[in-house]
Amino acid sequence: MTREKQVTDENGLQAWLYDVSGDDAPTRISDLDPTRINDGQILWIDANIKEADAASVLKVLGIEGQLDLDTVTMRPGLVAHEGFAQISILSAREDLVDSVPVMLHCLVGNNWIATLHDGELNLVDEFNEPLARDTRLGELTSSSFLALVFDWHLNGYFREIEAVQEGIDRVDELLLRPGPKPQLIDRLFHLRRRVTRLRKALSPHRDVFVPLSNPNSELLPSPAAAPDFRRLLQRLEHALEEVNTTREMIAVSFDIHMTEIAQNTNDIMKRLTLASVLLLPAVLLAGIMGMNFKIEFFADPSMFWVTIFAMAFLAVCTLVYARYRKWL
Repeated sequence: MTREKQVTDENGLQAWLYDVSGDDAPTRISDLDPTRINDGQILWIDANIKEADAASVLKVLGIEGQLDLDTVTMRPGLVAHEGFAQISILSAREDLVDSVPVMLHCLVGNNWIATLHDGELNLVDEFNEPLARDTRLGELTSSSFLALVFDWHLNGYFREIEAVQEGIDRVDELLLRPGPKPQLIDRLFHLRRRVTRLRKALSPHRDVFVPLSNPNSELLPSPAAAPDFRRLLQRLEHALEEVNTTREMIAVSFDIHMTEIAQNTNDIMKRLTLASVLLLPAVLLAGIMGMNFKIEFFADPSMFWVTIFAMAFLAVCTLVYARYRKWL
């Protein structure tokens, strides 16, 4: 059973309340008091800070004096505040190559999380779409719920990696086809750019997930979520391994393409060399016959056809010898 869509309040904010004792449902911030959310509930607030009044999120959560949205980092990282933590990650997008990755700032407190992003990310609806209405996600702590969101978010990188690998498979199919391939280099270059951007976006997340996976860390409201982040760190490492494998696949495809080009060039040079060798005896005879010496041999017109026959005979002999030596 799919879920109903979330609602947007007058401040441009979108939220969902996960309740262990009843149906999970979208909600309006104005109808909630986050301080009264119990341990069987998780509140998720999402806001595009380009369109929504993100400052109202901080006000509703009672943290408006502790965080300045104008000075947040544009690199994955984490900062511990009094009563909540701020974790910033890079979002995977389909146009990751040709656009600046969207920075996703996650605020996590006691039984609530808030996601702020400077770009269009339909987070809550996409997260809820495959889930049943009553998920009992309210049983989770806010830290474990955030790890679950990050795990789902990491799937976007795996989808992008799979898309690149499918592109490599299509390139390999083209490599097996005969004929010219004028756009193949451009396609390989585009795939290489995608992999490079993926690696640059993924690598800094180690600095986020490693501290959170430490059971002695006090960065999150619930340190018991450390095993969840350890699993998340393992998935991150797996994603980076997939990126490196994909880079190697592109390098192999490029090497195959360059080998094919070299082989084609070699075949062309072989044909040109053979043509030169076949014509060499004829050129030699023509040079001799063209010398200005008065010899009776040159005075006989029938010798012209003898010379032409000799040229053809030598060319045929050269061709037969080349085939005998398996040069062709």
